[in-house]
Amino acid sequence: MASNADRFGPASPSSPGTEDTGQELTETLQRIISSACDLMSARCGALLVTESDWNVREFVTCGLTDEESSEVAELPRLHGLLELLLESDRPIRLNSLRDHPAARHLPSHDLASTLLAVPVHLRDAPYGHLYLADKKDGQEFTATDEQTAVSLARAAALAIENFRLLGQQQRRQRWLEVCSELTAMLLDEVDLAATTRLATRRFREISGAEYAAVILVDPADPGRLVYQAVTGLGDLPLPGTSVPRRGLAAAVLDSGEPIVTDHLLDDPRFDPGPDPQEDLSVLGLTMVLPLGGSGELVGVLFVGWRRDSPAARVAAREGELVRTFANHTALVLLRVRAQEARSRRERWLEAAAEMARLLLGEVDRDEAMRLLVDHLREVSGADVAGVLLADPIDPGSVFVVVFEGGGLVPAPPDLRIPRAGLLARVLDSGEPVVSDDYPNELGHDPPPAWQKALASVGLGMMLPLTTDGEVLGTLFVAWRRGSPDAPLAREEVVEVQIFADLAALALQRVRTQGDREHLAVLEERDRIAHEMRDVIVQQLFGVSLRLRSAGGLSSEPVVRQRLSDVLDDLDRTSRQVRSAIFGGDDHDHDHDHDHDRYDGHRSPGNGD
Repeated sequence: MASNADRFGPASPSSPGTEDTGQELTETLQRIISSACDLMSARCGALLVTESDWNVREFVTCGLTDEESSEVAELPRLHGLLELLLESDRPIRLNSLRDHPAARHLPSHDLASTLLAVPVHLRDAPYGHLYLADKKDGQEFTATDEQTAVSLARAAALAIENFRLLGQQQRRQRWLEVCSELTAMLLDEVDLAATTRLATRRFREISGAEYAAVILVDPADPGRLVYQAVTGLGDLPLPGTSVPRRGLAAAVLDSGEPIVTDHLLDDPRFDPGPDPQEDLSVLGLTMVLPLGGSGELVGVLFVGWRRDSPAARVAAREGELVRTFANHTALVLLRVRAQEARSRRERWLEAAAEMARLLLGEVDRDEAMRLLVDHLREVSGADVAGVLLADPIDPGSVFVVVFEGGGLVPAPPDLRIPRAGLLARVLDSGEPVVSDDYPNELGHDPPPAWQKALASVGLGMMLPLTTDGEVLGTLFVAWRRGSPDAPLAREEVVEVQIFADLAALALQRVRTQGDREHLAVLEERDRIAHEMRDVIVQQLFGVSLRLRSAGGLSSEPVVRQRLSDVLDDLDRTSRQVRSAIFGGDDHDHDHDHDHDRYDGHRSPGNGD
């Protein structure tokens, strides 16, 4: 007896372990149809296993040649006799098959004259039909034959049901395993690109989807979406492709509810643009699921199956598992976001701590401001940053310590610009200015050399550098329009203000350092003054005494007169030195008293 058992296949995409189970089911059904032919002396038989919606799946046959099996395989066209039989939920016996009006589509040669058709179902769940044709003795099929066929059909339904339940269990297990794989990523550092690639690849492996993509909201522009990972259909668009926020993805992001459509191109919300539409035109069942949590959606999972794909019918019944997978993917994405936020906070703290350490030593103003600007740009992603200080001598101007980025030519040392507009407002009020559209902020009037660079700025901040109630200058920071760092920086005004406070402390440190240096100069002058008083002035005074004594010893009037003139000059010089050193303080009076005491005891000959 010829057979065609290998034509049977499972009704759902295969999973690891289901191939062996499917072979076992094929062998079981083969034994059932063979037993049916033997018990009812039928020349041939076939067991047709169907899916829902009249989608004929496969045949298991008995007693047919390969040529006849091929002809039988062509029968399921949903019309004529087969349609009539498939629609029936009870056994049908046709004792004159050739005369039946619905049999005109059958092959012209003699395929069968009598037919017994029995539905294969279990608890009202249809699984197909069991067909037996042409009893060998030429008789018609009897009621006893029908009862026997019904029992065998029930056994076939039970075998198919067990196979499907096992397949569903195995598929569910695979869904849970891949969800666990995604969850395990939460325990370690997560790479966004690698994670989303893994998620889309795993989804297609389990669900049999033709296409899977993770599409995220552009952090720099919520009005646009970015393809983060794509698998299937040529892996297009390429990761990183930015598109307008529209179509099914926009509808899901706006509502927070998933969208499931059976025919993608027929859905009025489908609006991907001309190029992707051609690639996605092969898709039938499509699901767009939100990715996010706690009221915040970061993107969507876009997946689709080819039209008439058996895997699509299975996936349609696994909506809960698909949503669970999407939720786990969303958790990983949120973990990435939290990880990036934590890393960014750590960079802020490290940069602030490093700047604080710099303040512990000697501080050079220009070098300190340059280092502060460099650290600030590095940690915040700012495109332009600078420090501008008020001029204590000229209230109408400020001077630029450092101003860089955005293609600007480095400012020359202490470049002066007018104290006007937003700059004057911050210096006068001590209040910061934070604007998402800084170039259009009232009072924005940069120097001509800066206008082009600052025209491309979106988010901008001008923060006061305040210490002891005095505004010493401003810290300016800005991000270009579309910068991915701008949305994050918008929430970090406090951190930027900390840098402004550090800059103010550095300037105060420079001022204190200058005061300390000035005090050191004064102390050094006082030390020198004491040394001069104790050494030089005393030596001059001693010389004066010796000269006066020498004058008293001379009997020549000319010599004594000349010595007297020299002593007068020496006294004037001593007084001038004391005045230069002490500025007429008490020390000077002490020395004057010494001279007075000496002059009061001058020898009689000195007055001549």
